[in-house]
This record gives sequence, C-alpha cells and structure tokens, in this order.
Amino acid sequence: MPSCIFTPDNTEDVSRAVKIFTKNSCAFAIRSGGHSYNPGWSSISNGILVSLGKMNSVKFYPGFEVVVADAGSRWENVYDEAERHGVTVVGGQNSDVGLGGYLLGGGISFLSNEYGWGADNVKGFQMVAADGSIVNANEGQNQDLFRALKGGSSNFGIVTGFTLNTVQVNGLNGVAVSYQDAYSDAFFRAAYQYCTSAVDIDPKSMIMFFASINETLHVESGILATYSDKMDWAKPPQVFKPFVDGSIPYREKQVTVKNGTLGQMGDVLVALQTAGRRTTRATISIIPEVGLFKKLRQVWAEVSAGYKNIDGFECELAFQPIGKKWIAAGQEHGGNSMGINSPIVPVWVQTYWHSAGDDAKIQEFEGKMIERLTAAAKTAGRLANFEYLNYAGRKQDVLSHYGLGSVKALTEVKKKYDPQNIFGTLVPGGFKIPGF
Repeated sequence: MPSCIFTPDNTEDVSRAVKIFTKNSCAFAIRSGGHSYNPGWSSISNGILVSLGKMNSVKFYPGFEVVVADAGSRWENVYDEAERHGVTVVGGQNSDVGLGGYLLGGGISFLSNEYGWGADNVKGFQMVAADGSIVNANEGQNQDLFRALKGGSSNFGIVTGFTLNTVQVNGLNGVAVSYQDAYSDAFFRAAYQYCTSAVDIDPKSMIMFFASINETLHVESGILATYSDKMDWAKPPQVFKPFVDGSIPYREKQVTVKNGTLGQMGDVLVALQTAGRRTTRATISIIPEVGLFKKLRQVWAEVSAGYKNIDGFECELAFQPIGKKWIAAGQEHGGNSMGINSPIVPVWVQTYWHSAGDDAKIQEFEGKMIERLTAAAKTAGRLANFEYLNYAGRKQDVLSHYGLGSVKALTEVKKKYDPQNIFGTLVPGGFKIPGF
C-alpha cells in the first residue's frame, strides 16, 4: 500500500509535487489508468502514489482537428468526444485503458496498420520534468523529447497531457472466430500469408491471432479481426476470406461490431474481461515463419501443461503482425524510440489465475515460458530484437531491445531532462534506460 495518494487537479499541482519529491528524496509512482499488469509499475509500497485520475479533461478542437486530453483520461472518454464530431483517434483497443501508459509504451490500435502506433499519432506532449519545470514537446519544440516519449515510457518526467491527431473512419467492423485444434496447420499457414503480404495489401485490416488453453488442457485457435471501413462480413474483403469463408472450418464466428466505431469495439473488449482474476503478460518478437508459429504453439502448450493444476489457470498465446505500412506511418510522423525498421510479429503470453498464493508459481511459469519461446525462435534464426513495452513482464529488459541507436538517443534525452536520474531512483517501477 502507498504511504499516501496524491490526486492533482492540474499540471501545476504535479510540478509542485515533483519539486517536493526531489527535494526530500520521496519515492513515488505514477498512475494514469492503472492498467499495467506488473506490480509496482502504477502502484507503490512505502511511497507516494501520484494518481492522475482527476486530470481527465478531453476536448476536440475543430479547425485544428485535434483532441487535447489530460493524462488521467481513458480511451472511452476520448472516443466519445472525438466521435461526437465525426472523427476518431488512433487509440487503445480496450476502452477503459488510460492514455498515459498506453501512449508512452507505443500503443497498439485497431488502426495501426494504416496509421502506426498510438504514440505515432501524438501531435504534442506536456510533461513535468525532474526539476519541476513544465515542458512541451512536439514537432516544433523539444523534438528530441518528442521522439523519445514515443515508446520511452516514464523515464523523463510525468506526462500530464496529450494533443492527438484525429482521423476519419467510415465504419469499424469486428469479428471473432475460433477454430478446432485439428485445423491448426491450415490456420497458421493462413496467418503466415497475412503477416507477410496481406497486412500491407489492405492496411484497413487488423488481425490478431491467438491460441488459448485452460486447466483442462483444451486448446483452440482463433482470431480477433477488425476492418476500418464499411463492409459486410457475409461478403468480406479478400484479406479475411481464408479465415471466415469456411475453408478453415471454424467452431464459432461472432460479429462483434457492424459498421460501428472504435469506441464500440473497445467496449466489446471491456465486456470480455473476466473480473476478479489475477493476470500477467510477457513478450518476445519474431520474424514470421509457418514452422516457427507451430513450434511456438507446441512449446506454449507443453509448458502450460505443467501448471494446469493452478486454480483458475488459463493461458493465451497471441501474435500481432507489424507490417511495412505500420512502420512507415510512424516514420512519416517524425519517428519513435522503438527502433523497428522491418516487419516483425510481437508474440505475447497472457496468463490468468485466482489466488495470490500461486503468484510465485506463475512467475516461475512465465520465466520458463519466455525462456523456451526465446530459445525456439533463436534456433529457427527468427528471433527479432524487440520486446513490446506494454506487454512485457517486469523482469524483461525492454529498452535495451530498442537497438543501440535508439538507446543512445534515449540516453542523451535522459541526461538533458533528468540528469540526476530522479525517475530512475525515486520511481522504482517501470522499464529503465540501460546504464541508469
């Protein structure tokens, strides 16, 4: 439990607080939406929790076509404001996620194949630096910080506000499909074709591939897919046909949103969440290959089988392709700090269980799982040097995987805006820049 909780009303309150924390060497943590799975990332014991929840103003500015949002806002509020004006933003897939951690960690959106990371679509940041000064970072001022904050997390200060570009979407369509395990070979062949070509042929499409296993060791594969234009799932775009036309026999197909909005799709994912369970994530990235998809699935099932007796145990293995147009969209907006230059597939494991008494077993499971998945990808010569920050486990060394050039740039920005490493020493949680 934190020693106390500080709930600022505005950026000036945050500025005064940071000066006090620095002067008195007070340990503190920062919470935007509190969605992080890692203990101590958006919480703290024996320290001060800065909870930004009261800073939740969201406003669309016509003419400028931007949304200005406080860091304590959630995506549901941003979607509501933007969609009232006939536009939307490149934001969270889950509508109850907070803006802060999502954007500072990169941010996967249903629109990412067309517009890049959520962070790529930030037009400006407002941040309180380690000395308490209020800094604006955008394409015209403090460009080094502007780029660093896109994936660099909370290493430089407390971000209190975002100016977000808006985009036009004529309709958001979603579908969830599950397949019998007997057809996993065909499923992964189709997934490979999407990852290596179709993802860039039709960037309005977005497909996440997954497999799930529960305590009975029942396994099934599936997709969660969206399309950001008007369409009919009875006559889907070509990119989806292998997954929905029955050529891979499916167990169940459910249309989640029909010519709706990102906000509606985000609400669907909120409704699918299971309350009351503990959960954690960890991640690697790969260069796609059919054989490796199948090998990772085999490893995941083998490791999971050894922990099936944990109460409430359930585990998902997910693949999210990042194509050329996703990467190019980020470069067109000035680049980011994540260091991805060619197509990859982030792979993550999400685990659920019931009791805190099993936390140590789950930590062991997660460590063994990532070790085995990494080894399989290395053996295949297809391990990519990237760990997606928002899906990484607390023991992963995320920022070192951004590449030497990016780490060097982050280091220079760190020296400029936090030379005493306040956000490395007084803020115990989060992924730190190597060398600090």
